[in-house]
Amino acid sequence: MLLDIDLAILGAKPERFIEYEQQVQDEYRWVKPEIYRVKRKQVLDYFYDQQPLYQTHFFQQNFEKQAKENLKFALK
Repeated sequence: MLLDIDLAILGAKPERFIEYEQQVQDEYRWVKPEIYRVKRKQVLDYFYDQQPLYQTHFFQQNFEKQAKENLKFALK
């Protein structure tokens, strides 16, 4: 349950997810942009490939679809 709560932001509304991604990028602004892009893509790829992403039925039913759409958008 705690892991699903932690990953809930991935299944947020698209506007909030984009805001979150910008916040993460700001947090890591000290990392060279080309390195940040590669490493962030690896993290997002990992989450996108998880089947299912969420472990609890509640999160699978309420967040999974949107999370996968958000991740797919971020990986473009």
